Amino acid sequence: MDEAQLIDGLRARRADAVTAFLERYKALLLHCIAHFEADAAVREDLYQDLVLFILERLDRDAFDAERGAFSTWLYRVAWCRCVDVKRREGGRNRLQVAPAGDDLPDRMDESPGPDELADASEVGGVVREALREMSEEDRALLQRRFVHGETIHDIATGLGISIEQTKYRIRRATLNLRRVLLNHFALEQLTAD
Repeated sequence: MDEAQLIDGLRARRADAVTAFLERYKALLLHCIAHFEADAAVREDLYQDLVLFILERLDRDAFDAERGAFSTWLYRVAWCRCVDVKRREGGRNRLQVAPAGDDLPDRMDESPGPDELADASEVGGVVREALREMSEEDRALLQRRFVHGETIHDIATGLGISIEQTKYRIRRATLNLRRVLLNHFALEQLTAD
């Protein structure tokens, strides 16, 4: 089914077109959603909301094939919708300050709880796996900066490059790590479904 047939089928709500749309573009939409939400259950809710929103936008002829590809339009609509949803949630979830009672402890317990220890272990494993897929240069930069705690100046001096170049390379390595992690999460989501 080509793009024009798919769009016409979606507007008519034909089952074959909806199925083809969901199979073809679910990973793209989940990739976009992953930028905004870490919780898998909330991502799934946001995905369903997003599909309905896209269908409504198609009904209002918001997509114009002459202005670009359908996938590009989908990603832009998904991104804007996610921003809107998160802004609305942010307005509702503002911190409420309550008067402190007499039963507060003298000091906060700073030791990590069981859920934090489990989360740190799981996240660490995912990050280590992603680091193995990266180039040696990117992996070494990230380890020097975030594992060994070296300053930008120390890394620049050690590599014999400028501070600006060091910042650029660390930023690039960080973005590469993020890309690898997002691909892992998108793939994990696809295999879970």
